[in-house]
Amino acid sequence: MMLQNMRDKAQSWVAKVIVGVIVLVFAMTGWESISRFTSNDQKAAEVNGTVISTAEFEQAVSLQRRQLTQQLQQLGEQFDPDMIDERLLRESVLEGLIQRAVLLEGAQDANLRISEQMVDHMLLNTPDFQTNGQFDANRFDVVIRNMGMSSRMAFRDLVRQELMLAQLRNAYQATSFATPAERQMLARLENQSRDFAVIELDTDAASVEVSDAEVEQYYNDNQADFLTEEQVVLETLTLSRSDFFEGAEVDEAALESLYQREVGNLTEQRRASHILFEVSDDEAAVLEEAAAVKARLDAGEDFAALAKEVSDDPGTSNNGGDMGYVEHGSFDPAFDDALFALEENQVSEPVRSRFGVHLVKLTDLQSPEVPSLESMRPTLEQELKAEQVERRFVEASRELANLAYESEDLAEPARILNVEVETHGPLERSGGEGLTANPRIMAAAFAEDVLVDRRNSQLIELDADTVAVVRVKEHLKPEQRPLDEVRAEIADLLQFRKASELAAERAEQWVTQLEQGELDTQALAAELGNEWQVHEAISRSDRDVTQALLRNVFTMSKPGSTPEYAHFRQPDGSQWIVELRGVSIPEEALAEADSPMYGDYIAGQTGEQDFAGVQQQLQEQADIERF
Repeated sequence: MMLQNMRDKAQSWVAKVIVGVIVLVFAMTGWESISRFTSNDQKAAEVNGTVISTAEFEQAVSLQRRQLTQQLQQLGEQFDPDMIDERLLRESVLEGLIQRAVLLEGAQDANLRISEQMVDHMLLNTPDFQTNGQFDANRFDVVIRNMGMSSRMAFRDLVRQELMLAQLRNAYQATSFATPAERQMLARLENQSRDFAVIELDTDAASVEVSDAEVEQYYNDNQADFLTEEQVVLETLTLSRSDFFEGAEVDEAALESLYQREVGNLTEQRRASHILFEVSDDEAAVLEEAAAVKARLDAGEDFAALAKEVSDDPGTSNNGGDMGYVEHGSFDPAFDDALFALEENQVSEPVRSRFGVHLVKLTDLQSPEVPSLESMRPTLEQELKAEQVERRFVEASRELANLAYESEDLAEPARILNVEVETHGPLERSGGEGLTANPRIMAAAFAEDVLVDRRNSQLIELDADTVAVVRVKEHLKPEQRPLDEVRAEIADLLQFRKASELAAERAEQWVTQLEQGELDTQALAAELGNEWQVHEAISRSDRDVTQALLRNVFTMSKPGSTPEYAHFRQPDGSQWIVELRGVSIPEEALAEADSPMYGDYIAGQTGEQDFAGVQQQLQEQADIERF
């Protein structure tokens, strides 16, 4: 397990940039204002004279809340919005904005630069901005609009900043290293094994009583935990790319033009064989050797036999120099020109390419089979319709985004775009079925501007072919559940807690007695009516021992002349009592210390610590004021 973690943490400049871009995707979702630190709005903080406005801060808080909501929704019915501590959330977001401002200034002071070409390369090669593998400016505009960006320049600025921060981080992380002593220490820790015995102490819920007064007291102290689920009734407008195919029409002239382009791309294929003479220092001698072999061919010797005898190309010589069928433009220009100037079974004069000197033979010709227009019609029509649909879908998506922003409800956008408003719910934050099972829909529905301010949402890209807008029609706020409804639930919870605490107290007493020699292991087994389970030579990666137990066992100190004892809580509230008997480190562990994985892992950890130190130093030196 640890070795896999080492691989995961291996140093790579490219990996660091990719991580930065992933962070960027989270940062830029509706977070355009982070790229501006000059606002006249009320201040949330100020870093070395750079203002973080309350507008930026509130927008960042809203974004982070949505992201946490999406993550918590994965818990399904267990999700509770109160799991998000608003105070801690706001503190964390503000500190993140401050840290970002400090790091950006540090990167600028270090004279780090990101070229326009680097930004262009990243944008052009981002799959989300591509159609059929090519950058699509219209799709780019739709995607960044959905992210909440008002302009291409704002988006480029944010990309540039994120790449600059990645460059600053990499300056420290990519230059870290591991000493031999550090590698040996890690190898010893990773390869050690432990001998221990464990016995279980079960909880005894039946022996625990919970009074009505305790239930009522807990209810009164934690009323916020006993609310009905917040629900919403939603209205949605959805556009699907497939809906536009029905109205797409194909012009016969365009179809004919596309057909001519397609058949014009069909090329003749030629089967080639060659004999290669590699060039070292004396090119003239190589050319002379090639000319001599050409003379032997002209005299009637077999090309395939000579290729096996003299060719320096090990990939083709055993096959008589055969290179298979190729199209024009497949090889070095000089080789290509020579091949396509030959008649069938003709051998070229010596040809110089960047690989050496060749004798090229054309062994076969294949003329392309030209399909008829009718045979290609379905494919060509689909391609032409797809082009129309792409344009119409992008245009309609833009129009929906604008109409939703300008309209007070979804009725007008639905009328103009000739689509139906669908109603869903009531729904909890975890969503429902169909469209409302999509986390992006539910995150948008419970966003503050949609839920509280009752605005239409921004355009939501559900996938590459579907966009939607959502509006809250009705908001059903949480209500207090009566005590009688939750009485049994509270009693079970308090009983579980009491039983778990009692088990922990008993385990602590017995561990103390074992350590002081007042109790032996056999007497404890008799007291518990249970048996000790003995485990020998157990490594960190052992799968036969419960992982929670294994992690705790490896936190215990190495025993001396007597065993070490400890107790640990199990997920169900019961206890493990552990006797650690010995720790072993195989001699071969030291030999493994030279493995690059150990060095990479330590260097990665050291690099992260170095960068964290730089962050702390920059923050300590910065003039920061929070409002």
